[in-house]
Amino acid sequence: METKPTRDTNPITGDEGAAIDLELAAQWTRNHRHRHPNDTVSQFFGNKILNHILQQDGCMGIRIYYANDEKLSGWQKFWVSVSNFILSVFANVKGQKHFVIVGVSADGEDQLPDAKNGKIPTPNGHAELKTLKLAATASTYLVGEMSAPCPGSTGCPQSSVLSGSSKS
Repeated sequence: METKPTRDTNPITGDEGAAIDLELAAQWTRNHRHRHPNDTVSQFFGNKILNHILQQDGCMGIRIYYANDEKLSGWQKFWVSVSNFILSVFANVKGQKHFVIVGVSADGEDQLPDAKNGKIPTPNGHAELKTLKLAATASTYLVGEMSAPCPGSTGCPQSSVLSGSSKS
């Protein structure tokens, strides 16, 4: 009889995520734009909804789902599968999707690190938030990445209509 492993501790700690070097973030977003030249390149959420969600009892962070408001027909699903296969196998188009997050100012501008604070001295441009020693000034901004993708990461929902793992 096969049983599912039980969780002794919570898989989500609130420490998930990391700051990312601006140059690496810029390269990844550029890579995405080259792969999807006519797609939306970013989404914005205001602090009221983010704070409301973050202040819910037991909330440890925010998960962002990829979503689309148009349902594909069976025929369209087939062609998407064929095109993904061709891109992967024949054109050798590879790479992992990422969300890069930044703060946004009241005038809609990205809050990016200045030249002095923009470099994170770690391998691959990543640093754990708890290890960053940042000055408490309004000019110190982080570019964020390293969200935990689902499926594939600890703490992914077992059953959710948003994750596609629901029975409904």
